[in-house]
Amino acid sequence: MTKLLITEKLITNKQDFIKFSNISESVEFVKYSDFSSNTTASLFEENNIKFIYDQFVNFRDLSNINYKFSSNCIFQIKKNSLSNFSEVSKDLEVIEGSIKNKDIFLPWDLSNIIFNKKQSLSNEVISKFCGDESLFRQFISYLNKELLRINLLNDNDVEKVSQLLDEKIDFKYELAERRLSKISTVKLEKSFYQLKKIETLINKSGFNQENNKRFVVGVKQLLEF
Repeated sequence: MTKLLITEKLITNKQDFIKFSNISESVEFVKYSDFSSNTTASLFEENNIKFIYDQFVNFRDLSNINYKFSSNCIFQIKKNSLSNFSEVSKDLEVIEGSIKNKDIFLPWDLSNIIFNKKQSLSNEVISKFCGDESLFRQFISYLNKELLRINLLNDNDVEKVSQLLDEKIDFKYELAERRLSKISTVKLEKSFYQLKKIETLINKSGFNQENNKRFVVGVKQLLEF
């Protein structure tokens, strides 16, 4: 399984790596240039985990060299590129590290956790999203758009849906098609119902952290795979 280490500053030595990632097992530090030229050769003959220490990567970089995400490697990425890896999330472990800025959360952070069965809802994430009305409203709006895209693909091709939603066709449509193949129509309908229910509760009864928590836990149970 591939690991993605989210950091804003490159980690280039073993001491910082262990402190940041809490990974103490044997890890081999490898330059990206060596890695990219040996993805199928001798570089991977040993069982050691490979850590690319000298360069940030993104999804396109790894796709262009036909990297297999089932491989045992660790890459450093910036937080804003994480969503681009969503279509291979089943083969990923995301490490946010002990020194990351815990105050920064974006709507797709929670959305990705909800769809990914291998990622659990931490108390920190639930507390941040369910206790901040602006962030929670951004999240439910984002999730609604994600589900709408999936639902429309039931009866329309990608080009038609992109026109209806006024979006360009990119990785999010590949992700939506993958999710469409994993999530039943019944579960989609139940998820839309839960979205409508929580929006109505907020508008009628006000912002309530406990209601929000129940919604997040419930919708994850419906959508995770």
